[in-house]
Amino acid sequence: MFDTPENIVEYAYDHISEWYLQWVESHESPRERYVKKLLEGLQPSPSILELGCGPGVPILRLLLEQGAHVVANDISTKQIEKAKARFPDCELISGDMTELVFEPERFHGAISFYTLFHLPRSKLRDMLTKIHSWLKPNGVFVFNLATIDEEEIHGEFLGYGMFWSSFDIKGSQALLREVGFDLLQVEVLQAGDGKLKEDDPDYGAEFMWVVARKTDPLTDGMP
Repeated sequence: MFDTPENIVEYAYDHISEWYLQWVESHESPRERYVKKLLEGLQPSPSILELGCGPGVPILRLLLEQGAHVVANDISTKQIEKAKARFPDCELISGDMTELVFEPERFHGAISFYTLFHLPRSKLRDMLTKIHSWLKPNGVFVFNLATIDEEEIHGEFLGYGMFWSSFDIKGSQALLREVGFDLLQVEVLQAGDGKLKEDDPDYGAEFMWVVARKTDPLTDGMP
């Protein structure tokens, strides 16, 4: 059952759903700031894809409060159930993000926080390519990635097995540009500004936070 990274991640997030809800409601991070950056660059009532929505807080809630039309996905059925209980009218999809299918240029923006580094990095290019294809020209993508160069990290998260995978900072930026994204902002930040206690799951971690844009081929390079 747990022979694939996807199964490992799904099982863990299913079984820590109660703890995770409490954690995301109290955990400070740049997520909200990056959502505001996304919305500032888009038209009113944009269509947004959120990958890794968890229980629907805080990001899905913030998007809906700001009038966005959201499609949200999470690999954990338990997390989707919690999000559905809060936002029954929202389009919520459980399952592996790499298996999602949408028509090209459906969304004005996309969001993925604390999620992409759970994919095997061998799948990251294809996932980023899909996200790029789902965005409208000039669509904006905000997300974070890990910063270490490790193909497979198998560890423990709150007593459950967990999987992570990552390129280093230069490798991730190069990959994003190869896929076709313009990097509007990149910053590397320590989780919790380096002030987390040792028992916090993110203690000692750092993440690369990114605002990227899908180039509009009709206007790119025009004066």
